[in-house]
Order: sequence, then C-alpha cells, then structure tokens
Amino acid sequence: MGKFFKGLACSGAWACFDEFNRIELEVLSVVAQQVLTIIRAKAAKAQTFTFEGLELPIKMTCNVFITMNPGYAGRSELPDNLKALFRDVAMMVPDYSMIAEIMLYSYGYLEARALARKLVQTYKLCSEQLSSQDHYDYGMRAVMSVLRAAGNLKRTFATAPEGVLMLRAINDVNLPKFVDQDVPLFNGILSDLFPGVELPHVDYENLRAALVDNCVRAGLQPLEAFLTKAIQLYEMILVRHGLMLVGHSYGMKTAAYKMLAAALTELNAKGLNNEFATKTYVMNPKSVTMGQLYGQEDPVSKEWTDGILPVLFRSAARDTSPDRKWIIFDGPVDAIWIENMNTVLDDNKKLCLNSGEIIAMQGLMNMIFEVQDLAVASPATVSRCGMVYVQPDLLGWRPMLISWLAALPGAISQAQKEQLLALFDWLIPPCLRIAAKLVKAVLPMVDINLVCSCMRLVESHLDEFRDASASLAELSEQQQSCLLQCHFLFSLVWSLGANTDAVGRRIFDGLLRKLLTGTAPQELAAYIKAPAVSVSLPFPEGKLVYDYALDRSRLNWVPWLDRLKSNSLDVDAEYSSIIVPTMDTMRYTYLLDMLVQHHHHCLFVGPTGTGKTVYVKRHLQSGLPSSSFVSLMLTFSAQTSANMTQDIVDGKLDKRRRGVYGPPSGKSMVVFVDDINMPQVEEYGAQPPVELLRQAIDHSAWYDRKELTLRKLEGLQYVAAMGPAGGGRNNVTHRYLRHFSIIRWATCRRPTGNGQPAADCMLLLQFRSYVQCGNALMLLLLDHMQKSTQDLFDAAVHGSQQIRWLLKAC
Repeated sequence: MGKFFKGLACSGAWACFDEFNRIELEVLSVVAQQVLTIIRAKAAKAQTFTFEGLELPIKMTCNVFITMNPGYAGRSELPDNLKALFRDVAMMVPDYSMIAEIMLYSYGYLEARALARKLVQTYKLCSEQLSSQDHYDYGMRAVMSVLRAAGNLKRTFATAPEGVLMLRAINDVNLPKFVDQDVPLFNGILSDLFPGVELPHVDYENLRAALVDNCVRAGLQPLEAFLTKAIQLYEMILVRHGLMLVGHSYGMKTAAYKMLAAALTELNAKGLNNEFATKTYVMNPKSVTMGQLYGQEDPVSKEWTDGILPVLFRSAARDTSPDRKWIIFDGPVDAIWIENMNTVLDDNKKLCLNSGEIIAMQGLMNMIFEVQDLAVASPATVSRCGMVYVQPDLLGWRPMLISWLAALPGAISQAQKEQLLALFDWLIPPCLRIAAKLVKAVLPMVDINLVCSCMRLVESHLDEFRDASASLAELSEQQQSCLLQCHFLFSLVWSLGANTDAVGRRIFDGLLRKLLTGTAPQELAAYIKAPAVSVSLPFPEGKLVYDYALDRSRLNWVPWLDRLKSNSLDVDAEYSSIIVPTMDTMRYTYLLDMLVQHHHHCLFVGPTGTGKTVYVKRHLQSGLPSSSFVSLMLTFSAQTSANMTQDIVDGKLDKRRRGVYGPPSGKSMVVFVDDINMPQVEEYGAQPPVELLRQAIDHSAWYDRKELTLRKLEGLQYVAAMGPAGGGRNNVTHRYLRHFSIIRWATCRRPTGNGQPAADCMLLLQFRSYVQCGNALMLLLLDHMQKSTQDLFDAAVHGSQQIRWLLKAC
C-alpha cells in the first residue's frame, strides 16, 4: 500500500481501492496513518512531505477513494481512525427496470420498456417463490447477463419477435442453475409473464451429435439429462466469462466440461458451427497455499515469486491461437482465495497481483469453478459467476452399470453380462434402501458410489472369466452361472452391506436372506423393480452372510475360519510383533488383496485399536508380489500439510519421461494413508492434504511448486484407514471418498462359534511363562479375564473397544 500512496502523491492521480475492507485489520491501522500523512500535507499545501522516511513531492490533485461491502465473510471492520479520514456515501439499490430499458433500447429492441418490466418482475417473483439456495442470485449482475444474452440474440435473429428473444434469454441464463423442484415453478412464472409465447426449437444438432460421439468413445452413456446439462454449460460460456459447475459427487460435472471441450474441438476440426478448439488448464486451488497459488514476495530479499495461477493465466492470455481457453478450478470455494479474483470475474476481466502486474483476459478465455457447494462463498462471488447446477439424481446408478458392463473384457460372454445385469436390477434397489434408511451408515455415501463399489468387487473376481482359464472350462454352463451369482452376492454383501456397524450387519443379513428367498418385507417390496432371479447357491443358515466365503474348489459357501491354515506361533517372539490370524484378519486381508491387486482404491473405517494399521501394513509389505507392487506409508496428523504430503510422495517417485513420474517401471505404488481424516480443517472447511490427494486421483497429476509445471503421475493407487469422525477426527469431503470402496472394520468381540478370538491368543502368549499352571487353569484364567475386559468395553463411557486394553491388562 505504501508504494501506491507514494505514486499517487507524486503523480497527483486518483485511485479507487475496491473491496477495501478485505485487508487485514492490522494493515488497515497502518494504512490509516499513511492516508493521514497525505491529507495533512495537502491541508498544509506543502510542496514536499515526509512519507515513511522519504522526502517526496506532492501534488494537490491526488486523492483516494474506497469501495466496500460490509458484513461479508472474510471482511474486516474499518478502524475508527481510518473511518474518520473518509466521507461515507451510501449506495442505493439501482432502478433495475430503467437500466434494463436503456440497455434493451441500445440493442435495438422496440418493446424495451415492457420487456424490461417483465425481466425485473421475473426476478422479483423468483426471489419470493423459489427455494433458497446458496448459488441463487437475482441481483444486478444477473440482470446484466440476461440483457447481454438478449443483445446477442437480437443481433443473430434480428427479425424474430422480441418477446420470444427475451423469453429465450431469461430461460437460457437462469434455467441451468435451478434445482429440480424449482424448475416447474420457474416455468410457471415465465408462462404467466409471457402468455402465449412459445420458444422455438434451437438447432444444436451438430453439437449434440458431437457430444454423443465423444460420450461413446469415452465409454459414457449419452443420457438426455447429460446432453442437456452440457448444452446449458455451453450456453452459459457464451454469456459469462466466469461460471461455476455446482453439485455433489457423481453429478456429471467433470464429464460435462470434458465432453463439451472434446465436442467443440471436433466441430472445429470438421468446420461446423464456426466453433473453436478448446484447451483446458486444471488445478485444485486448495492443494497449495495462498502464496503458491497467486505468488508471494520473499520477506527478506523482497523478490517476487510467481504462483501457479499467474503462470496458467499468463500462458492462456498470451496464447495467440484462435482457441477457447478454460482455466478450471476443481476444488472448494471459500471467502478468501476466490475473493482475490473479483477483478477477473467482474467486467474488468483482469488478474491483479500483489507484484503490481495486471494480466488481462482474452476474449475466448473462461474461468470455470467445479465445486460441491457454495455454503461459505460470499454474495460478491456468487453474483459474479454464472451457475450450472447438476445433481446425481439426474444420472442414477444404472448408466454406470451399463458402461461398466460394456467395458468388461470380450472373454465374458453376452449371456454372462445379461445375467449380471439381471442380478443388479433385482437386488440393488432394495439393498440401497436398506443401506440408506434401515441401517446406520458409518460414512454417509452416495448411492452410486455403493453400486460402483459392488462393481469393483465383482470385477476383481472375474479373472478366470476374463482369461478363460482351464479351471473354468471344466465347469458346466450351469456351474459357471452359479459361480457368477456367488461372486455377485459376495460383492453385494461387502459393498452395500459393508458401510455399517455390527447391529446394521445383522439387519442387512436378515433382509438380504428374505430377498433371496422371495419373502421380502413390505417396506422393501416397492423397491423391487425387476423379476427375481433363481439363486442356485444361497448363503447357509447359522451365521451372518458376512461370515461366509466362497470355496472355489468345491463351489460352496464355507465359514472364513474353515479357510484358516493352522500355523504354530513363535512363543519366544514379543507379543506386540505377533499377528494372530482370525476371521476378521482373513476377510479384511482378502478384500484388501482383491482390491489392490486389481488397482482399486479402498478405505477401512473403524474404531481405534481394531488392527487396521497393523493388518494393512503387513499385507502391503509382505503379502503383495514384490515384482509388481511397492508400498509407501503415510500417517496424517492435525499438523500435516499438503506440501509435506506432496514432498513425501514425490521423493519416492522416479522420472519416467518428461513431465511424467511414477514408481519403478513395471510396478505399481500403493500409497497407504493412515488417519486420513486427521488433518486440521481450515476456517472454511477444506483439508488441503486431502484436496491434494483428490487432485492426484481425479487428474493423475499435481503441480511442481518450484518449476510451476504439471507433474503427471502414473502407477499410483491408494489405500486409506480412518476412525469415525469426532475427537479430533474430521469429516472428509465426499468428492474424495467417492473414489474408494468403503469397508467398516469390526470391533473386537468374542465369536459365537468355536473360533479363538485374537484377544484370547494374545493373552495366551502373555502367560507363556506360566505354562506350568496347566491347560485347564490357563483356559479358566483366560476366560475370566476376557469376560471382565468385555464388561469394561461395554460399560466404557467412550465406547472404544481396543485390543490394546487387553494387552495393558497383562
């Protein structure tokens, strides 16, 4: 600020500081003294004055103005010594109708007055009748967007009825941002204000055809809802240079802009619609610090270091090719970092940096923000951006299933794919109802992610179908069908039924058995949409469905403990280094192995002390083939930063070729992130280490913080573990969790069968020096200690059931 004031005083210029109260309060106090020094020099009509130890000339014409929005998040209250130096001027709400009328006349509309009134009335009724959403805005900038769209339409269709053009402009600019329940109300408002006006069909045939072609090539389903959202995004890009794609995971946000960019590039190559090729620059703004994003000055040398955004922005602005340039911010929006882009998003269209550099946008540049919600964004941000709202309900899980079936290897026959489709259509809807409403979910998950977890597990069991192995050829067609059913049922249990606690597992077990026998309860009957499939090999009675695994050699369900190989334990080893194989260790290790070997991400959730870290580390270090896998262990804490996480991972990667990094050639690196939900949550809800990992999964890349170039990552996959939220652990964004198969890790309880629990085995090892007591006395002692400790578990205030307590008791 001192540099600004020196220049103003010497040149006699005026300066207007917009969003002035975004400066920190400590800095505002210093600014007040600087302004006071200039005001006193002007009052004394001095030719020179002393400013921060320098003798400077001053011209009487210099002046300072400030503008500000009071009361927003991220704003400061001006100190009294600064308020006293400025005259307050309260700005009134403008007359929208008059401004719209003048603008419409300038565009050539003859019915400007009537249309302006209808436009203002539309927004007034929308604000009163539609729901309240964070991304809704009916202010002056929204009105201006409609007016610009109306002007563009008037130039294109000069002879069309003006009422039709205005109706289309209002519809094109506003319809994309409304949630489903508000669309009928909005259409009703428009039909009342524009009675008898029918919108003509807009010719987007070439664009739709290009979108469909690119969807097919990418293995996506060209749903009508998806095509509509992609076209709405295109229309918004034409009228707003800053826009936001808002919606939860699996809402088709990323696919929408990627398919649209590919479709526009294809139209340009074919010479259709006078379209332009499209270039995209993607980054997650919360995966780096504010200084690394915008640039920062070294506090000692005062040397300026560019940030990632100025490098991308400058590259796009200086690109002279006639292409569209989209800078995409794939990350949460808060009231801090995005406020620095206010001058980019408003009519100035300039990025202003602390170094004094100002970079102007090109005509075909767009700033696109891909966010989950705008709960912590300020109204100033919302008003500056066009909105396109998407929601997972428009997609549903079945298109994902169709795409997955189409991507299965050709060795899997069409009859087998149809069998899988029938099983999914029959059991998935009622099981989703159970998982969402009838049991307690450990982590709230989107329905589509639960179904995708089931697909991942099914795919992991199809190796012999994929390779047409000799063992499969020995089976009859009926036995192959039975095998496929068993793989599906096992995957169903450990996907849709894996995200719940012990009570929920019992509920899921009972309801699934009823579904398989055709005696579904009334509460699930309405969700059975497809004919039932005859199950050749249902789960045996006597145990939960979670307690059985498929014996491939005998083609039969067997308890997990029957698969346990009897190995003697080393009685001389320290008990802390011994892992006792139990039913839990077997099934969780099996699931971990299946998912990791088939390159799927998995997340284990459970209370502390249940063995998550120990079992996962052991398997990653010694249970995977060393010729194909290497492992990297990360443990998050409240002080873990994104930079620390990136440095650790980068330090273990090799350079494969220019700009591409990964583990040694021919291997995959499994990154195990323990306590994934421990990083401290920022003021506005983001967790930078998690956002960095999400960028690595979503885009297989992150930015080199020194070279400011994109580092592409290959051969990385992730396994994570976490405890339930609470006690220093935080909720993790769904946009990250969507990539994982979620498995709830069971607590340590005494089994109902004949199997020996891990706790008993550990106690037996602890008492190995007292073997002379005799087996009977030993077992009696163990039984009493286990029961006593279990009573302590059940009565514990915090409800934490830990093997560690048992060990301390020894």
